Amino acid sequence: MNFENLEEEALIDLVKGGDRFAWEYITKEYYQAILNFINGMVKDWETAEELVQDIFVNFWSKRESLNINLSLKAYLYRSARNHTLNFIKRRNFERDYQKGVAERMVISSNDTEDTYHFSELEKRLSEAIEELPEKMKEIFKMSRFEDLTYKEIADALDIPVRTVHYQIGLALKQLREKLKGHVDPSLMALEGGIVVGLIIDYLLQFNLF
Repeated sequence: MNFENLEEEALIDLVKGGDRFAWEYITKEYYQAILNFINGMVKDWETAEELVQDIFVNFWSKRESLNINLSLKAYLYRSARNHTLNFIKRRNFERDYQKGVAERMVISSNDTEDTYHFSELEKRLSEAIEELPEKMKEIFKMSRFEDLTYKEIADALDIPVRTVHYQIGLALKQLREKLKGHVDPSLMALEGGIVVGLIIDYLLQFNLF
């Protein structure tokens, strides 16, 4: 089908109906512009690449409930702006939290109870990661422990970047569920990716993992 000749409303209706080719056409048409827009906010191309993937993956996954009152372009830019602002807020929170954890750890470095708690947390996290499905576990470890970008992982495994994103998202959700009862309830109320990311970063920082 020649999507270039379709009215925008018809193109959106195709996506809502599950037409993956229509979604891929929209992604191709707007990807670079949205990428440039996001990079202007975060000033980092690798981060912008991951965030722009989020935008178009979410556009597809939420296709049945799409409610586009303005133009498609305006909708995508607004989604990109909101998603990027949320990312920046989470990033700032993580930095502040890690700084606070480090300061508290120095103060309580000799506390036996704290040492035991983090030892148990390390054990449970290791078990939870090993319980992930094989492919998901491989992708997750490459991202979190080998510090590879989504694109590098996709190239190494010869899979689409969106598959890497999807698998890591599922892994974070599963790990969050498995860590319930082992982490401060106030932290578990946060988004799953933040919780797991903070825990892993913390354990790595203090050589506990």
